[in-house]
Amino acid sequence: MARIKFLAPLLLLLLAGCSGVWVPEKIENRLGELTTKAILEKMPLHSSPAWQKYIENMGRRIAAVSERPGYHYKFYIVESSTVNAFAVPDGSVFVTTGLLKHTGQDAQALAGVLAHEIGHIARRHSAETLQSKLGFGLLSVVIFGFGDSAAKQAGNMTGQIMELGFGREMELEADVCAARYLVRLGYPPDASLKFLRLLLPLEKGGRNDGLEKYLRSHPGTAERIKYVEDYAAQNLKGGPAR
Repeated sequence: MARIKFLAPLLLLLLAGCSGVWVPEKIENRLGELTTKAILEKMPLHSSPAWQKYIENMGRRIAAVSERPGYHYKFYIVESSTVNAFAVPDGSVFVTTGLLKHTGQDAQALAGVLAHEIGHIARRHSAETLQSKLGFGLLSVVIFGFGDSAAKQAGNMTGQIMELGFGREMELEADVCAARYLVRLGYPPDASLKFLRLLLPLEKGGRNDGLEKYLRSHPGTAERIKYVEDYAAQNLKGGPAR
């Protein structure tokens, strides 16, 4: 009975067609845990503790200035030649060794990547995407827990989101989140663009070098750069260096 009373406002939101994320954080976190476990079973952690510690320290500093600073973020470098980074709803951020090869020793480029993924978590993009795709099916997980087929469907959908990305609007929102977070930490206004500017000539030149998955799950790199430049010019002191 207590659970039904708790869910009454959620049902009203759905029936009224109201916007907003109604998925409880507990459910978001549990789905993320399942996804993180599956990823770590497939992709081994990078063997360098120093690199792991480096991105943990950088990631935690960025997360602290996000809209969701108290969430339980975790940061992993995983072995994969594919150039990719992705965020999981439980607060896990994964960066592949393939992506690290492209950022090289450029700390700003790596910070931009981490800040973008933190933006997805801070803005609850996974939860919003799940509820839009599963609707009442996800609500049954909230009511009945993780023992039914709807829970499996929600878990599979979470994995698919990690694979396919969040869609144009959410990816661009995460880009401007990254710009904001890094400026709050004292980086220059165009710091979040460093990685995108490294990608642009590769994309234009047709040299993918393992970038196919990353490029497929995000808007065009030139569009992303222009979007952040315009946002920074209007909202961040000094605007980006063009």
